[in-house]
Amino acid sequence: MQFLRVSLVLVFLLCGFLEAAQDKKIFLVIDDAGLALSETQQFLDIPVPMTIAVLPHQKQTKEVCIAIGRDPQKEIILHQPMEAYNTEKNPGKGAIYNTATPSDVRKTLDSNLRSVRGAVGINNHMGSRVTENQELIREVLRFCKAHDLFFLDSKTAYNSQVPRVAKQEGMHIEERHVFLDINHNRDYIRMMWSNAVGKARENGYVIVIGHIWSKESALAIRDSYETLLNQGYTFHKISELYE
Repeated sequence: MQFLRVSLVLVFLLCGFLEAAQDKKIFLVIDDAGLALSETQQFLDIPVPMTIAVLPHQKQTKEVCIAIGRDPQKEIILHQPMEAYNTEKNPGKGAIYNTATPSDVRKTLDSNLRSVRGAVGINNHMGSRVTENQELIREVLRFCKAHDLFFLDSKTAYNSQVPRVAKQEGMHIEERHVFLDINHNRDYIRMMWSNAVGKARENGYVIVIGHIWSKESALAIRDSYETLLNQGYTFHKISELYE
């Protein structure tokens, strides 16, 4: 009987150890940087690794890239504007439109990368229409491959062609799992953050996209990161998924 008790204790301890040792990785991507350095600073002040997606040719794109570049826990990707189905939404400067030629795509990406210095990858800003266009996405992915950049699908289109074209091109791509702050409500954002944490626990990792202008997103992360670290969760730059 004593042996049985000891054995059960060891089993429970082992189970607890295995649960603690499970991968619970959180990959944070914060979109729409470049308009105001003060917005970016609220995320730079959170001392965990994350990826910041910077819009090209904005009034503080250069200053934001310099600030991010000073923080070894952060990395820069180009937040590439692309046309959406909703024509009332302006994707912004440096956008790829559905009418673009392959040459247009290459020129646009080249110009945007010169604006967003230090970018190690690309994700799409809006782009529900363009990411469903196989020809244009193929050109984007080929550009990434030629320039040693990764592509993250923000998954703004239900029928995104990025995974299909990437497979044809022999490229590894990842896609967003959770949008943190589509609704600006504080309770909603905290609910989605909790949902993201749950996905990391269940699946081993989660890719979360938030937005640089969201004070509530910054607060939700800042209020919880220490507790999550103590519980065995880890924070990572998105580039680690492409190594």
